[in-house]
Amino acid sequence: MKASHSPYSKLHWLTTGFSSLDKILGGGIPSRKITEVSGVFSVGKSTLALHIVSQAQKLKKDCLWCDSEFSYGVDYATALGVDNDKLDLLQERYAESSLDAIEEWTDNHKNGLIVLDSIGGLLPRAEAEKDSSGRVIGGQAKLISTFCRKIVPILAINNNALVVTNHQFIDLMSGKLKTSGGAKLEYAKSIWLMLRVANKRIMQGENQIGIVVEAEIRKNKIASTAKQKCELQMIFGQGFSQEMDLLQKALDKGIIEKQGQFYLMGGEKIGRGLNGAREALKDEALLAKVKGLLG
Repeated sequence: MKASHSPYSKLHWLTTGFSSLDKILGGGIPSRKITEVSGVFSVGKSTLALHIVSQAQKLKKDCLWCDSEFSYGVDYATALGVDNDKLDLLQERYAESSLDAIEEWTDNHKNGLIVLDSIGGLLPRAEAEKDSSGRVIGGQAKLISTFCRKIVPILAINNNALVVTNHQFIDLMSGKLKTSGGAKLEYAKSIWLMLRVANKRIMQGENQIGIVVEAEIRKNKIASTAKQKCELQMIFGQGFSQEMDLLQKALDKGIIEKQGQFYLMGGEKIGRGLNGAREALKDEALLAKVKGLLG
């Protein structure tokens, strides 16, 4: 066949729910591809993945969550808009069982979303059967290498999207930034999104209620957005704030203006400070009006 007639060249984009993040991703999370979200602990990797699942469910897509760390929280997921009654959850002790189950699910579903949380939490059977001091050199990397070669064509054929979260650390020998799973994943993934905590805090009076997270595209084979960055505001217990993302977009386009400590829209005050404006945008009427002006 000619390259222009390939049935796998057409991609569909799944929104993350945050316009600034969708922009640097090139449109959102692509189908038929692997997207990696990496970062240090407590930076919001799983939280962002839950937001993506919530958006996918709004489009009636089948979703699978592979919880290799046994850390999935039903109440927190519900707070972020996930319908747990419609989400397939996979919790297996061994990496081999988890990866085989992901492959089977992907083979039997189309136009769906799979989240593997996380690569670093996968435990090879050979390692599990040793005592605490035993080591299996490269055991996890070998499994991921085989899994990537098997899953990539299945994702393409069935138009599924795979999002993997991954631990991030500094290699003591080389001093370079590294992630779990070995080199094969570096080649197989189409997008690498790295999260880091910015040197900013979200305060409410004297209390810290959230953090600012900087998202950077480290690799993108879909769009020319490598090295592009955006900021997301994560509120403790509520996840990343869509109101703050919308507020920033409205400020950039001049729909909302800032005068001193107040935020104004059409000359009328809507809130004082970032938190006041964020709370104001939770009003459905105002939210609909801002979205309408943004198009």
